[in-house]
Amino acid sequence: MKCRRVIPIICLLTIFFTLTTAGASAADSSTFIQEIYSDIDSCDITITSSGTVKDLTLEVQLLQKDRIIDEATIPIDIIEANSNIIKFTQWHTTSTPDGAYKINAQLLSGTDELDSTEYEFIHGRQILPDVIFEGMIANSEGVSAVIKPTDASLVDVEYMLVEGNDIIYFTKDEKIPIHTNPLTVNKRWNTLLANNKEYTGRVKVHISDPGSIIVATDAFTSMDDAEITDIYKDEIGASATIAGNSQVPFDGYVRFTVYNENSDDIMESAIMRSPILLTEDDETVETIWKKRLTEGRYKLAIEIIGNDGDILDIQETMIDVEKATVFSNDITEGTNDGNSTPSFLITTALAAISAGAIVLRRKHF
Repeated sequence: MKCRRVIPIICLLTIFFTLTTAGASAADSSTFIQEIYSDIDSCDITITSSGTVKDLTLEVQLLQKDRIIDEATIPIDIIEANSNIIKFTQWHTTSTPDGAYKINAQLLSGTDELDSTEYEFIHGRQILPDVIFEGMIANSEGVSAVIKPTDASLVDVEYMLVEGNDIIYFTKDEKIPIHTNPLTVNKRWNTLLANNKEYTGRVKVHISDPGSIIVATDAFTSMDDAEITDIYKDEIGASATIAGNSQVPFDGYVRFTVYNENSDDIMESAIMRSPILLTEDDETVETIWKKRLTEGRYKLAIEIIGNDGDILDIQETMIDVEKATVFSNDITEGTNDGNSTPSFLITTALAAISAGAIVLRRKHF
C-alpha cells in the first residue's frame, strides 16, 4: 500500500518541477532588449540572452504624442544561449507629420514580461545629417550603397538581409574611413535564397563622431541569374562558359541552335543541363553536333534557360566552315613494307583532334 501512495507523490513533484523550470527558464536566462533603432519607415530590435529560450513574443508600437500609429507582434521561436537575434518590422503609416516619435517594445514569455524599453527619434528635422545615402540597391546577388559624409570620419557599416520579421543574414564592416567624397560599400549575401521570394536589403551606417546612425532599405524579389562569359564553336560542336550572378541556385539549361546563314532553317539543335551555379561560380557546358557541319556559313544562337523557363542571356555568332582538306591516296599509299598509314586512320585522327578542341580551346566573340 505504501508503494501505491509514493507513485502519485512522485508524479506531482515531477509536474511541479517541470512547470517551475519552464516558467523560470526565460527569466533566469537574463533575456533582454539590447538595442533598438527606428525611423518612420522601419525598425530593427536586437535581443540577447545568456541561456536558451523558446516561444517568446516581441510587442512593438510606433507612437506620436502617445497615439499609436502602428504596431507589430513578432514571434520568437528560439534564442540560443549566449547569443543575440535581430528582429525587423516595416511601419505602415498613412500620415507622418514632422516631430518626435516613440517606440515602445515589450518582450514577453507567455504573459510574463521579461523586458521593456522605449526609443525616441525625430522625423523630418531640417538639420543636415553627418552622412547621407546617395543611392542604394539590393538584389539576389547582394547589396550596394553609396554614402557621402559632410566631413571626414570613421563609420561602421552593417548589412542585413531581411525575410519577413527575421534578419537571416548579418555582417559588419568596422572603422571604415570616409572623407567628403562619396564612398561605395557593398556586400554579397553568403546565404542561399529561394526563387521568386520577397526579401529586403538593409544597410545601417554608424558614425563614430558624433555618434549618429542612418539607415536605408530596399525590397526585392529574388530570381536566379546567369550569363554567358565565353563561347567556342566549330563544325564539330560548341561550348559556352556560364557564370552565376545570384544566390538563388541556377539549375537551368543551355540551348545551342545552328541555323542556315540565309534562312531560319535549323541545321542542329541541342539542350544541355547546366551544373548548379551561384554568384561567382562558372562552368562550361558543351555539345557535339549530330552531323559534322559541311562547308559554308551558319548562324549559332546560345541561350541560357532559367529555372522558370525564361531566357536569362543569349549570344549569337557565326560559324564559318572552310572546305575540308582532301588527302590524296598518294600520301598514304606506299610499298607493302608495313610502314604505310591507311588514309581512313588519318581522317579519323583529324576528326578526333577537332572534337578535342572544343574542350581545350576557348575563344571570345
